[in-house]
Amino acid sequence: FGFNAHQFERLKAIHLGSANGEDSPYEILGLTKDADEKMIKSTYRKLIRENHPDTLMSQGVPQEFIDLATQKMATINAAYDQVSKQRGIK
Repeated sequence: FGFNAHQFERLKAIHLGSANGEDSPYEILGLTKDADEKMIKSTYRKLIRENHPDTLMSQGVPQEFIDLATQKMATINAAYDQVSKQRGIK
């Protein structure tokens, strides 16, 4: 599909979890632990825009995709919440 290794690991973490059973919020967001606050926020916002169920609804995609997007959004939001709590991002 043309994904590099980093993109593949992020997608795998979002959909299947990580290999060791502990989902890294940084993997889910597609970031490294040394990412700064600005990068974390901009990446989160980009992922929200790309995966929001309302966006898919307006494009007329089937309900199965919207349900999947809802699950994906919950995973992305949980990862961002965990990172922001760890770092004190408001």
